[in-house]
This record gives sequence, C-alpha cells and structure tokens, in this order.
Amino acid sequence: MEEIIEKVLSGDLESKYELMEKGKQNPSALLRALKGLSEEELICLGSSYKEFPFGCDLNEVLVDVVSLKQSLTEIKGGFRLVDRLGFPVHVCSYAVADIAEREGVTPFELMKDLRNLTDMPVDVDHFGKYGPMRYPEEIVKCPADCYRSGKPFNGCPRGRIHKRLENKEKAFSYEKDLWPSVVQSISVSLMAFQKNTSHAAPPEETLSVIEFAKKHGKGVGAIICVGDGEEELAKGIKACVDYKIDEVVIEGGPYNCGGNRVRAFGEAVVMARILSPGKIVATNGQYEDELRFGLKCGLNSVISGFPGNHHAYMSGYMPGEATVTKFGLPKVVEVMAEEVTASPFPVPADRGTTEIIAKSAKFLGLDSIYPFGKIGGIFIGDAHWFLLLTSPLSAKLKLKYSLKALVEELKRRNIKKLGLIGGRFIAWGIAKAVAPFVEEIRISDRDKAVETVTVAHLDKNLPVKIIGCNGYDDTCINNSQVSVVCSFIPSLIRKFRGLENVITLED
Repeated sequence: MEEIIEKVLSGDLESKYELMEKGKQNPSALLRALKGLSEEELICLGSSYKEFPFGCDLNEVLVDVVSLKQSLTEIKGGFRLVDRLGFPVHVCSYAVADIAEREGVTPFELMKDLRNLTDMPVDVDHFGKYGPMRYPEEIVKCPADCYRSGKPFNGCPRGRIHKRLENKEKAFSYEKDLWPSVVQSISVSLMAFQKNTSHAAPPEETLSVIEFAKKHGKGVGAIICVGDGEEELAKGIKACVDYKIDEVVIEGGPYNCGGNRVRAFGEAVVMARILSPGKIVATNGQYEDELRFGLKCGLNSVISGFPGNHHAYMSGYMPGEATVTKFGLPKVVEVMAEEVTASPFPVPADRGTTEIIAKSAKFLGLDSIYPFGKIGGIFIGDAHWFLLLTSPLSAKLKLKYSLKALVEELKRRNIKKLGLIGGRFIAWGIAKAVAPFVEEIRISDRDKAVETVTVAHLDKNLPVKIIGCNGYDDTCINNSQVSVVCSFIPSLIRKFRGLENVITLED
C-alpha cells in the first residue's frame, strides 16, 4: 500500500485506480499506510482524490434550519433564506416531529410545508423503522456538555443510552412511506458498526432504513465517528463501502478519541476521500482545528445550523466556545473560505453553481450519471449530480437539449469527427453516447490536468480515437465537423454562441 501511495503522490494515474481498489479490499491496511505519511503528504494525497474525476471538487455547506428553540415563522424564514443562497438543507426529523406536535399537525404535514419553501436538495436523518425517531427530554434538550467542555467525558457521548419514544413514532408510522416524496436523501448512523455503543440505533434498524431509502430511489448518507482513529475508524469506512453509501459523514469533536485528534480527523477525511462510493465527504460535527485540517485534506461538505440547532455549535468551535446559542453558519462559511483557496467553484458553492450542476445532470439524464453511469470504473458525476437531478430545482429547469436529442442530431448530420470543448463529465457522457458512430473525438479544456486525465481515460475505455488539443479550443473547432461546448457556465456559452459549427447547450 505504501508503494502505491508513493506513486500516487508522484502523479501516476494508474496508481490512483489501484489504491482505490486495494483500499476497498483492506481499509485497515490503507489506514496504516496513511499513518506513515507526513502532514504535507497526507494533505497532498487527500487533495489529489478531491480532484476531477476521482473525487468531488465541490465545497459546500449543508444547513439545518430546524430548531426547537425557534418559532415556526423563524424556521420558515430560514428555509427561504437558505434557498436564496443555494445551500442544500439537512433536517433532523425528530425536531420536525416535535415542532409538529407543538403546532398541532402531523410530522409529514409540517415537513411537506417546509419542503415547499426551497428548491434545494433535502437530507433527513434520525429516521427509523417507523419514520421520524422521537427522543425523551434528556436527549432532545441535551446541553452538549461534551462539545462545550471537551475531554474528559463523563459517560456521554459514547455510552449514552439511545432512548426512544417508540409509541410516538408508531403513532405516525402510516406517514413513513410519504417522506421519500419530500427528500432527496436519508442519513443513518453507522456508529453501531464501529463499536458496541448504545449511542446509535441497532444495526438491523439502520440497514432497514438504508434499504428503505434505496427502494425509494433516494441517496444515503452515513455518519461515522473518528473513534479511536484506528481500527474503529477502519470499520466505519468499510461499512460505508460495503453498503454503497453516497455521502460519508465524519463526526469528530467528542467522537474523536485518537491520540492526536487533529491528525486523526485528517486521516479519516483522506480515508473517506479515497474510498467514498459517492465521492462526497462531509462532517456533521468537529472542533475548529479539526475542520481546518480536514478542509486541507479534501473535505467537501460541512453541516451547520441556526441558533438552537445542534449543528450550529457542533461545527467549527473549540472547547469552551461550543454553546447552544451559537449561529455557526457564518463562521463555517468564513473558515471554508480561508482554508479552501483553490477551487473551480465559489466557496462555498452557491445557487449559481447548483443550477449549473443540476442542468448538467438533467442534460445527461439519470441513466448516464452516478450511481448508474460509469466509464471504466469511474462514475460520471457524483452524488451531488444525482441529488440535484431529483430535486425540485431540476424539475423547474428547461433545457435546449437532452443528451438523447443531441446524439440524434449528430447522427442525422452524419458527424464522424466531433469536437468537445470542455473535458469534464458532460464531455464524458457525450463521448460515451457517440462512440458507436463517430470515428474520432477531439477534446480541449483550459485546465491541463482535466484534459490530460479525460483524454487518457476515454482513450483507454471507449472504442473511438480520442485526441487532446492542449487547451486550444480553435484547434478543436478547426479539426472537427462540429464541436459541442460541454458546459452550462454562462460565460462560456456567451463566448462560443453563434460560431459556425459550434453547438452550445443553452441559447
């Protein structure tokens, strides 16, 4: 494993594939190899698996706007605000159920009303065999002494009894099958697969929720803890691989008992970065120093929240600072902006970015993207593409072309020499679709690394000649019968709009 990592760090493309496959087979060996790396090497390795096409290179904040301490008017306003910003929403279903009880409606009735306030993808957790879980006062109104105080811990968090008010859950079990209609993903805790802990729901219930989500065509997020930073962490990552989890969510803070907790958090991020099936690595709770190092190591997503919501203080505050009154979202946004200094997208991603990805996913279609569409073992897109495609935002978008319509036009025009301007996943989807009838495909991308890896990967895996243009769009256009601008970025579309023998996917 150490030799493969060394090759990856030197820039060897084939070794990246090899490390992914060997790591899936033996996560413990991968983790041992990571522990032998310097801090700089660990950051470099994680970053390399955040790059196109091996990982998700988006940086985003998921916002939980539901708080038991806020009025329904405040919560609704939070949904509207987050929608304008273009942030996906994370919802703790137990909180929705408790507020619904307070407001005299059913849990699903309230969730449906809140869903209508945003077009963004919604992820829901604390969902069990009957629907939203329900907890007693000592859990719902936990003062979070563990996050506020840091070590040493007194019973909580790992040993706490996972108490449930099952009679309340059963009372609304008839609504369970309605919830998938208003969410894009369901998150579960895999902590019970890491250690004999009573903090998480039992494994059999967790697996039933995963099956429920997949049966309804929903994504699955999974929360694992850093734990001891060693075998316990490896077990959590292995469970994510085994159950094909779309988004790996790492919890640090009190749930990080590694000897060097900052280093352990970074190793957890890099492990997930290499092995995450859906390419998205998130965190739902961590101290500020863990967050900063994790972002350097390739972390994509941070769950934060509004005052009174536990994610508001669980993300980005140090011991002594993490109190329940915090409004964590602004601080998390600033920390991300400070630590992620090179990104092809705004940091964190905004509504404009999500619309571009949603259009890209809708153009390609569900069968062509993650988790259904691959070229040579690498998914086209990542879980974001799938979640946005199934969101209300995508349903509202009107496109000039679909992939099918574009392919039919190229066939009708008897195109044998095709140019693709832009080498990211839209180009992959088009190349795969036209490979049976074109003779050669030229690809140009201003990002040399993107063009290089795309040309090499498509040439290896498609039955058609693939030619790189070294970033020169004119070379691509002048040597092709027709060229397609493989992007929904408005500035690129304007640049090529109206040129002879160039197709843009939007007017």
